[in-house]
Amino acid sequence: MTPLIFAVLFFAGVALLIPRDNEKGRLLLAALGGEGEDADMKIAPEHFSSGPENEDVSEAETEALNYLRQKSAGNIELARALGERYAALLIQEAKTNFDPWPEGLADSLRAHHRLLLFSYVVHRVVNDLSPNPILTYTTLNVFYGEIEEKAPDLEKNTRDMASYSLYVLCERSESSTDDEIGKIYARLCGDKDNETLIDEGDYYFRAYYDTCAQLHRQTNYAQV
Repeated sequence: MTPLIFAVLFFAGVALLIPRDNEKGRLLLAALGGEGEDADMKIAPEHFSSGPENEDVSEAETEALNYLRQKSAGNIELARALGERYAALLIQEAKTNFDPWPEGLADSLRAHHRLLLFSYVVHRVVNDLSPNPILTYTTLNVFYGEIEEKAPDLEKNTRDMASYSLYVLCERSESSTDDEIGKIYARLCGDKDNETLIDEGDYYFRAYYDTCAQLHRQTNYAQV
């Protein structure tokens, strides 16, 4: 399941579980966009308190309150901006390196897998460095949305789940390390024993990670 689908289902599920017959429920739905686009802007600060009156809220209400706190602190907008920056960086990487655009991309297996590797690195950095899942999903949703809107030719390069899963399995394996990334890249490019491809995959993984991590660290999330 992609982060975009997960997030849609997550917030839809939260909205269904929140009671609509009391003030707190209406406020939470407003924060999730259920009662007007700007309804959350009208919520007073006292509704973010964590006092005894909120101790009995359901898990769904707790998640919605967490979203509200992140939005009130400005973190949601920061996460969205970060997703936009990652998408712009990927689009620039493609247009700069694969000429003519987009024909040069379509004809190159290596080009495809370089951009897929970039997409994986974005996921990896955001999951490694984001302070909470709400900001993780927000950043990734915007990342994919921007690519779909501004460079639809790239969408297949970021949603090749069969290839992408090999990187994820490597990441989660107790016996594997980041040194295996280059080997996966070479295998996906069609020549698993090619030392040039292995070194290329390793180089781009580390270069992309450093760049994406630097952008993430420049995002000064408020502590909530």
